[in-house]
Amino acid sequence: MLAGLTEAVLVTGPVHPGGEEIVHAANPAAARLLPGLVVGTVVADAGYDALTDALVRARPGFEAEIDGRVLAARAVRLDEDGAVVDALTCWYLRDVTEERRGSASLVRAQARAQFLAEAGRALHGVLHLDRTLRTAVSLAAGVLAPTVLVMLADGSDTVRWARADGGESRPHTGELTRTALRSAPRLHEALVGRAPVDPWVTVELAELPVWNERPAGEVVVVPVPGALVQGVLVLVGPAADADALPLGEEYAVRVGTALSAAALYREQAHLGHVLQASLEPPPLPSDTAGGLLVGSAYRPARESLRVGGDFYEVLPRTDAGRTPFLLGDVCGKGIEAAVLSGRVRQSLHALRLVEQDPATLLRLLNVALLDAADLDAPGTPGAAVAMPRFATMVLGDAAGLPDGGSRLRLATGGHPPPYVLRADGRVEEVDVAGSLVGALRDAEVGAAEVVLAPGDTCLLYSDGVTEARGGPTGRDFYGEERLEAALAGCVGAPPQVICERVLQLLGGWLGGRDHDDVALLALQAPTGRRA
Repeated sequence: MLAGLTEAVLVTGPVHPGGEEIVHAANPAAARLLPGLVVGTVVADAGYDALTDALVRARPGFEAEIDGRVLAARAVRLDEDGAVVDALTCWYLRDVTEERRGSASLVRAQARAQFLAEAGRALHGVLHLDRTLRTAVSLAAGVLAPTVLVMLADGSDTVRWARADGGESRPHTGELTRTALRSAPRLHEALVGRAPVDPWVTVELAELPVWNERPAGEVVVVPVPGALVQGVLVLVGPAADADALPLGEEYAVRVGTALSAAALYREQAHLGHVLQASLEPPPLPSDTAGGLLVGSAYRPARESLRVGGDFYEVLPRTDAGRTPFLLGDVCGKGIEAAVLSGRVRQSLHALRLVEQDPATLLRLLNVALLDAADLDAPGTPGAAVAMPRFATMVLGDAAGLPDGGSRLRLATGGHPPPYVLRADGRVEEVDVAGSLVGALRDAEVGAAEVVLAPGDTCLLYSDGVTEARGGPTGRDFYGEERLEAALAGCVGAPPQVICERVLQLLGGWLGGRDHDDVALLALQAPTGRRA
């Protein structure tokens, strides 16, 4: 009966009460699992410690590795009608090696998946190249290997690196020049993705100044792929595990993706910074050389962009003794409007090379904008996406007078008329008007001259000031009357203070509500020496 069972069965018991345990019976299946136990053998002499310990301690079973296999044993005491018959024990044994290996593999796979998922979450959204490097080595140190190094080539003249040692709280970082890698040509080729990683790279790595001490133990180098970056992941003393290298390769892919995202964000941020810097209102000249004092204030509708559709500038004094200035507002908000305002300013700079009269300049600009709109019209070969090109503007120039005042020549197109704050507190609106710039071929251009006596100020502003909705109801316009009252309260103030005061009052009126772009430019004829 025992010989016919596929399950291994072993019967043990003492020869006499209190004697040594011997094997009373063993079927062929048991003999294959425990070849050292045959009928009549003393169990303790066979060298199977797990079985001997279970017998001595009267345990109901055990699980142990014997001869390279994992065996699970269950003990059943043999009795007859409740009375122990010769104190025999029947052992049912199973080979559970594959089950345990499968369970261990599943546990490792789950741990690997959990590590990769947590690493992906930790690396996602960092978007800072050096911080991503530090995070990458910190996450892997102690998991993939005791020491982890990442070297990164991103197209610049330097190679960044970060290293984390298990047990240390902060990773080490640094940079190497490209010339420093001449002594490691294979490493350089691997870093830039022009050659696969070969065993000699580990020798070259050991010579680089990225270690506190020369790495000891096994060194594994894994490529770090990326769309915008190339690098290597170095594991020093990795666990002797068949999954160590595959896990390192999967982790390297995630690191490469995170580093590429950070590199792309850095490029876009740099591009955005350069673009914003080129579109922001230029700084006012410290000395117009014509005796004119200037001040400005700017508040874009989307303050996070720092740019918008309103623009202004004051140029240095020309050879003819005039100081050009302008303030305008293009259709739209945000970056699109800022780009158009930049085009308008560049067009004016080009036109000033051939014309200085403000009214004529404005007419030429109107034609230039209409011609550019025709080129960008849908259906035109190479046309860009069409955008509205309407603009309102006040431009002009100032010339000094013998008494210290200034004479302003103004030209307007569709823009709110400027105000003049006299030294005695009177506020006057300049009687000048014109049509939109860039809308009609036969656009009307308004022209006027204003004389500023010493202490007088001319304020140019965009409609974002008067059309700001706020107040008690949140729906009322700030309006011309409030702007005139704000100006009247600034008698004797420098032009910069006037602009900031108007902007402060406007902010209180808005109460944190959304608003259009706001631009202010104040031109003042000085009264003489100031304290």
